[in-house]
Amino acid sequence: MKLILAGLVCLTFVTASIHAASDADVTIIKAKKVVIEKDTITIVAEAKTTITLIRDDYDPAFKGDTWHGMPVTRVQVICNNGTFTIKRHADNRLPEAWQDSLKAAKDLQDGKEVGRIGYYAPDIVIKGNMIDSITGNGFLYPKRE
Repeated sequence: MKLILAGLVCLTFVTASIHAASDADVTIIKAKKVVIEKDTITIVAEAKTTITLIRDDYDPAFKGDTWHGMPVTRVQVICNNGTFTIKRHADNRLPEAWQDSLKAAKDLQDGKEVGRIGYYAPDIVIKGNMIDSITGNGFLYPKRE
C-alpha cells in the first residue's frame, strides 16, 4: 500500500513539474536553425510567445488571472526571426525533462513539430515591438500525442 501511495505521489509531482506554469511560453512556427549543446539549446525561429507579467494593482479580492495570488496580465508577442536560448538548470533539476528537451531539439532539427518552450525567469529582449531573443532556464517540451 505504501508503495502504491509513493508511486502516486511521485507521478503527481512529475506531472506537476512538467506542466508547471512558466513565465514565458514559446511556440515555434518555423525553425531556421537549431544548435544543440550539452547544457544549452539555441533555436533561431519564427515564433509566437505568451509572457506572464505581474500587475501592480494587487487586490486580495481579485478573481481574475493570478500567479501566487498576484494579478497577472498575459501578453502574446510574435517574432519573425528570434533567438531562443534554453539553458539547463545549474542544479540539474529534472534530468529526464532535460533529456526530453534534447530529444525534442533533435526532432526540431529534423524538421518535425515539437511542443512549446517553457522558460522560467528568462531575459527577454524586445525590438521593434517583436521578440528579438529570450534566454534562460527552461525546457523544450515534446509535442503531445
